[in-house]
Amino acid sequence: MKQKTKNPRILWMALVIAVIIGGCSAPRTARKTPAASSNEKNMKRDYLAEGTVLATFYAEDGGFSETRYYPANIVQQASEQTNGEYQVAAIIGDFEVKKGSIKWTGDVIMKSHPAAKKELKKGMTVLYTTKPAEEGLEEARWNRGVVASTNELYKEVVLIDHVWHLERPDEGDRQKSIPLENIRIIDEPEREQ
Repeated sequence: MKQKTKNPRILWMALVIAVIIGGCSAPRTARKTPAASSNEKNMKRDYLAEGTVLATFYAEDGGFSETRYYPANIVQQASEQTNGEYQVAAIIGDFEVKKGSIKWTGDVIMKSHPAAKKELKKGMTVLYTTKPAEEGLEEARWNRGVVASTNELYKEVVLIDHVWHLERPDEGDRQKSIPLENIRIIDEPEREQ
């Protein structure tokens, strides 16, 4: 014979307490997911807006690594009528280039992305910036460089050759240790690696 509970509130309170304590919930198993490295997080979200190109605005005729690339929007596409040059507008400014400056140039990197460890090889041409990432890489200016060594990639650092000429040494050549997050891979146009 079943015994009836005289007070339904007691039953309700017991149920609430059981749920709070966790007695009515199924045991949960923690799923361990590998922690994403800062570089993998970088790969998921590019800090440059879609459609942003990197165009030369300063030191175009300087040395290979001295040429500076700024985030820009294309105002007019290159064509036969423009002698293969793009008209671009600078998205950022600094002491050498005014934000919104309009310029004609044939040296435009149409697509690039943040570098991943597995992509970097000695001798390849990359873009790099010395601006601290915490200050915002979306407003960085970029230089070309050549990967000199990936021996410290486990420390998230790459040794980059800042060179004046690709075909011969120059007294102005130097090496810089650059954080991995401050390196971009050039996708288009494809460059000689």
